[in-house]
Amino acid sequence: MISWLKGEIIHTWEIASKKGIVLNVGCVGYEIQLLTIQIDKEEDANEIELWIHQIDREDGTNLYGFIEVNQRDLFREIISVNGIGPQIGMALLEDFEVTQLVNAIENKQSNILTKSQGIGKRIAERLIVELRNKLNRFLDNNETSYYNKKDIVHNQFSKYIDEIYLILNSLGYLDHEIKDSIKIITTNEKENSLLLNSLSEEEKTKLMDKHLKEILVKLSEKST
Repeated sequence: MISWLKGEIIHTWEIASKKGIVLNVGCVGYEIQLLTIQIDKEEDANEIELWIHQIDREDGTNLYGFIEVNQRDLFREIISVNGIGPQIGMALLEDFEVTQLVNAIENKQSNILTKSQGIGKRIAERLIVELRNKLNRFLDNNETSYYNKKDIVHNQFSKYIDEIYLILNSLGYLDHEIKDSIKIITTNEKENSLLLNSLSEEEKTKLMDKHLKEILVKLSEKST
């Protein structure tokens, strides 16, 4: 199993939406698919180092390369989910930083994941169900040291909004109806974020009940 390679880029290639390089390592050329953003950054480099994930199939061996080891390891977690292939993993890592992607999964933000090409609602929900609470190690490193209290509060509020969204969705309301009505809360996001952070779990439940009632009243008014 190839895990890491260091060498010189001697060729770049593109097939449909896939892009990659041929890396000269000890006079052997390895064909590796990379993220487009990585190719752009390393195009003028004489020598690069890549963390590799290797997939062996009947029709050949495919290599996927990443500049950072945590990108490679998160890619492995993503494709471990049943029905999720390597191109979905590449698409997600193309659009999101590791911490952004992990936070979206941990906070059940399927609406963020579906912004990536080829990621539908079912795939996003499957990723959340399978990987949520399994990716903490990607947040326990120096790369997340810039996350301050404001970021944490915001993530808690996003999770709170997502829970309300799922409740309304289970009641049969459509996406555009929910997004429009939920503005009651998100208009004062900063105020509600700080309030939410200061409440106990019991108080948060009461606040959610209050917000749901306000939203349902607004939805009922629109339907009449």
